[in-house]
Amino acid sequence: MDNRISFELNEADKQAILAAINVLNEKLLPHLVELAQGEARELPTMGDKSYGFVFKALEFAKQYPEFAAFINVPEFEKDVNTVNLLREFYVPLLQLAKKVHDTMTLAGSEAYVAGLTYYGSSKEGQKRKLPNSVLIVEELGKRFPGRSKTKKEE
Repeated sequence: MDNRISFELNEADKQAILAAINVLNEKLLPHLVELAQGEARELPTMGDKSYGFVFKALEFAKQYPEFAAFINVPEFEKDVNTVNLLREFYVPLLQLAKKVHDTMTLAGSEAYVAGLTYYGSSKEGQKRKLPNSVLIVEELGKRFPGRSKTKKEE
């Protein structure tokens, strides 16, 4: 397998990133809500297509308040402003989170394949009765419980 990732981050950069995450949590988290599991599916959603509709409805509600008897126009405007503001954060954060996830996935995959390869080499070493191979195979083999041994190993 090709080594597609070779990631290193110095301690100063790591601490700076953690500090930036702390700032986001400190400044943004108090204003955010967490929906209960399944709650989001029950809510009507405002996607890209609905955005224009909502914006126009707000403008009309401000111009023609006689039709806004059943809504709180200032709160309606706050909700629209909240969406606008959070959209500025959401897209770059989502892109960053995806790249972090993809990088973790690739590095994890490469590490797992390397571990499996090492385990396979240790099993070969065990067949050849090389020192320490039994210890390595027994310890790493715990990851695969219930797998049957070959007839030769039994």
